[in-house]
Amino acid sequence: MPPQCCEDGLPEPGPMTGEQIAAVGKALGHPARVAILEFFKECRPHIVGEVVAQLPLAQSTVSEHLRILREADLLFSTEDGPKTWYCMRRSVLHRFAETVETLTEESDPTVIQLTTPGRES
Repeated sequence: MPPQCCEDGLPEPGPMTGEQIAAVGKALGHPARVAILEFFKECRPHIVGEVVAQLPLAQSTVSEHLRILREADLLFSTEDGPKTWYCMRRSVLHRFAETVETLTEESDPTVIQLTTPGRES
């Protein structure tokens, strides 16, 4: 039986850093990953095989796309024996959309701070 597909117990996304914005933007920058997120709009856990059945891609390719989406925090996974269930982190996608929208606001003086490891900004 699949686990529940909810973000209970996961940290609420805070303000996004420049690096997080770039990671989500990069994750959304491939049509296959956008198609995968479209598939995840149905709010239930999915396993790799279900995603593969919906796309004209090899399982290894889908797994790589899922890894990229997970690293960008757009998906989370739950291990269940040999199965890995994936769900969308809607809260992160909403935070990304809100953050990008603020970039269009003339009156918002917020500057996104970029940090480089080993260097102070």
